[in-house]
Amino acid sequence: MSETSEKSQVVRNFWLIDIFVLVFFLSTAVTGLYLFRRDLMKTIEARDEEPVGIIIIRNNVVQRRHEDRVIWDRLYVDSFVYSGDLVRAAEISSASIHIDENKISLNENTLIRIQYSMGKTGPLEIELKEGNISLASGTKENNLFINLMGSKVYALPGAVIDAEASQEGIKVQVNEGKASLVSGGQAKELSEGSMLAKDSKGDELLIPAAVVKRPVPNAGFIKSHAGLLPITFLWTRVNLSDNERIKLEISGDRSFSQDVYTVEDLGNRARAVFDTGVWYWRLCTGETVLGAGQLTVVDGSGPELLSPVTDSVIRYKGNLPQLRFQWSKRTGASQYIVEVSDSQEFHNLKINRQSASTSFIYSGLGEGVWYWRVKPVFSSIYEGSASFSDFGFFKIEEISVPRESSAAVIMEIDVPEPSAVKKIPSVIPLESQSIPLEPQTAVITPAKNKTPSRNVYIVRPGDTLARIAVKVYGSAVRWPELVEANNIINPDLIYIDQALFIP
Repeated sequence: MSETSEKSQVVRNFWLIDIFVLVFFLSTAVTGLYLFRRDLMKTIEARDEEPVGIIIIRNNVVQRRHEDRVIWDRLYVDSFVYSGDLVRAAEISSASIHIDENKISLNENTLIRIQYSMGKTGPLEIELKEGNISLASGTKENNLFINLMGSKVYALPGAVIDAEASQEGIKVQVNEGKASLVSGGQAKELSEGSMLAKDSKGDELLIPAAVVKRPVPNAGFIKSHAGLLPITFLWTRVNLSDNERIKLEISGDRSFSQDVYTVEDLGNRARAVFDTGVWYWRLCTGETVLGAGQLTVVDGSGPELLSPVTDSVIRYKGNLPQLRFQWSKRTGASQYIVEVSDSQEFHNLKINRQSASTSFIYSGLGEGVWYWRVKPVFSSIYEGSASFSDFGFFKIEEISVPRESSAAVIMEIDVPEPSAVKKIPSVIPLESQSIPLEPQTAVITPAKNKTPSRNVYIVRPGDTLARIAVKVYGSAVRWPELVEANNIINPDLIYIDQALFIP
């Protein structure tokens, strides 16, 4: 073979390899697009299906995938779940699902499948593929059951059960009420405080355990007062002798490697106190863990009122002022109740609304002294009651501006010095205080002894503090000057038609 023929053969071989590589990557791309389109169409079609439940609590990474899809979706609070969904909670994650009055809690590293047991009818089946879940049943009987490797667990109305599945086998505990386990055509009744364990072959196991009846699995508590919250633990002893003593260990660390609080020499109850946060507990005898779980204590006291600032005076001309009510966040709260009244007793409410965010804008308050307060609202999984904040108050006055004054003057806010912000004793009405109107055109007076200039900027659609700084100063980096001059608590919260003082 000539040298020319050898070169032609080499070129042909490289050309074939290039064609093969090109075809391979094109086919991979087409396959990926097909799978993505199929999954997207399934997601779109799912919008026409009736959801079977809704996520009410979510911590960290919780995902959902329909059984014939390939992509996992991230789930959030108020996300719907559908029949055929696979739902999983990753490590250090958890979720609670509300299904027709039933509450199902998923612990970390847990995977379940939700589906109707007979097509689109019949009881809803919760197949626990791996991990740990708890079920607080509603008022309806046999409308839902847990599938544990072929065994069906039915919780009677009002019952609370804890179920676990792994390669080693299954375990069911009845924390409250009654349940039944159906396996191989035979049913076994499970009473409150009982436990049933089977290995991977289906043989029943006799293992020592402590079935905790209180607090229930993944319990939540609301602490609305100062100090620590006392919580009582109550359990039944399973396969334990009377002289075996139990210790309760509590930690803020799930591995119990540090800061462990221990209560020893226990029979079947204990009492411990908790601050706010997520706490992990376990009952042990020697080195054997008899039972474990976690509970959450949330701060249910009233949040801090941020705006309008207490003891401030809001003066306006023309239209009623546009006020931004803002308060601090309470971890775990799903809503906030806001009340505004013309009296400290809040008998006659001008505003009574629930808000999912920590602020809202209102422009319906006229002249007078107004009192307001906020109370956090938590999911029904939390036990206890939240409380209102101490009330805040502010005064609204209508002013008349001389004709020679700037037409840009719309509203003035007189904010007291931080040290002067205090509650007025209930025996001294706010109206009795004399608050003189200072002859100035500033929109916000950060301090009564500070005299600003006459420069005012009215916020327009699309404005940010950085963009305003560019307009008035020629430099975006000077936006903190606007924050300081206007006593702005959150730089991200400015609104259209708000008047800003430009120093």
